[in-house]
Amino acid sequence: MTALAWLSILASDAAALSGGVLAWGGVAAALLASAGVAARIWQCESQRGEVVPGREWPAAEWSGAGVLLIACGWLLVVSFCVSLFPADAPLLDRMAGQAAGSIVATFAVVAGLRASGASWRSIGLSSDSATVDWQLAVGGLALVTGPLLLISAALNQVVTYEHPVIDALNANHGPVAIAIVAITAVVAAPIAEELFFRRILLGWIDARVPSTGGGVAILGSALLFGLSHWGQGLAWIPLVLLGVALGELARRRGSLMPAILLHALFNAVSVVMLIFQTAPSS
Repeated sequence: MTALAWLSILASDAAALSGGVLAWGGVAAALLASAGVAARIWQCESQRGEVVPGREWPAAEWSGAGVLLIACGWLLVVSFCVSLFPADAPLLDRMAGQAAGSIVATFAVVAGLRASGASWRSIGLSSDSATVDWQLAVGGLALVTGPLLLISAALNQVVTYEHPVIDALNANHGPVAIAIVAITAVVAAPIAEELFFRRILLGWIDARVPSTGGGVAILGSALLFGLSHWGQGLAWIPLVLLGVALGELARRRGSLMPAILLHALFNAVSVVMLIFQTAPSS
């Protein structure tokens, strides 16, 4: 589930002048919030303040072969869970299988890393302040939503956004369908994707190709994160930018927790907007 679904739909509504005032009012509010957060970050940076309080992560202890093994194992588990349903099963059933497979694979990866001696901090699943993590996640949401909204609006005029979640909610708008979509988008996807892209992959690149602030690792993992959503129109382009923001946040904080929360919040907004957009008309 991409976090940009609602942005593209909102942009389409505005372009069609349907609910245009509300749509562009939302755009303006998002941009104002983004500008406010950006100004605060600039002020803090200029005063040599600590924008994201945190600590350095230990160097990744896994090899390139380990990263490949984790990726392949992850895909195999998810594919197996999806294959338990017939090929002609409803899309929501297959989504449930995908979510279950992602959760199982995530637990297996974490268990494997722990068994090999990795600490919770090394994996990225520890934090010294949940309050700070939530503050960073909410601030990050305010920072990125406005710019990504404009980029998504422009790209949606070139290639229309597509996602199976939209088709699933159009076909079934009941509480079970909504619950499956919410679990997939707000729980399974953020945890699994942040663990793999922002710790396993980013950490490995950072250890092999050191750079100032981990820029090479952040950009490389963000690019692969965006490309993993290939087939959803041009949504992969703004998702690369989202991946950069998530990578920068995770690396500076020294923990995946604020990145997971930001990703989950972004997708939660997506789910809420999609529920309203696909609700059957009375």
